Amino acid sequence: MKYFSRNILFIITVLLASCVATSPIGSQKRADEVPMYGGLDRSQTYDLRAADDKFISDVTQQYGSREKAGRVWVEQGFKFYQQDNLGMAMRRFNQAWLLDPANPEVYTGFSSVLHDQGKNCEAKQMMEKALNLNPPPFQGIYPDAARIFTLCAVSDKALAPTAKEDLIARSEALYKKAEELEPNKKYVYSSWATAYYWRGQYAEAWTMVAKERALGGKPGEKFLSLLRTKMAEPEK
Repeated sequence: MKYFSRNILFIITVLLASCVATSPIGSQKRADEVPMYGGLDRSQTYDLRAADDKFISDVTQQYGSREKAGRVWVEQGFKFYQQDNLGMAMRRFNQAWLLDPANPEVYTGFSSVLHDQGKNCEAKQMMEKALNLNPPPFQGIYPDAARIFTLCAVSDKALAPTAKEDLIARSEALYKKAEELEPNKKYVYSSWATAYYWRGQYAEAWTMVAKERALGGKPGEKFLSLLRTKMAEPEK
């Protein structure tokens, strides 16, 4: 967030300059509110290509490289996401993607917005892209990806049983990798507990709650209440 506070006037100026009308996807959805502009080839439209070129040139000059500028725009995306402004968040993640499509955090941004829109399997596809870029472990991408894989498995009723099993197996493998990479991270076990809850594995969920607590974590009371309705808390 330090870039936002230090360069807010520059960012606002660039954002206003880059607000060229975008072609809609379908009858309502804006192209810049769909991951990667919905596959739209912006280079084929003069106004869009010119706006993108100017945007990239301006922010690269300001921050020294496209990669550094891309990280600033990812921060902006998550700032809007935390404010529950999903449309603006997606627009910033799309601009970050224009700047640096090799940044795995861009795809976690896309996934976060899609998750909040209830599109868990589309979110899973974005997490696949993030994982393929070998993200650093400390950003929490592995447990987040594992969570999304479970959500896709349990929410998509059209999935074949084997496909659902494959997603759950992949989720479990990602959680184990997250635990291996960061064995003392409370967030891993907090996320893992919710995944087990959604899968109906309540004893395993309580095991993860215990691991989170052992590291000083405090599981949310709402989640614990939901878990207790399914299975009484094991005695210590």
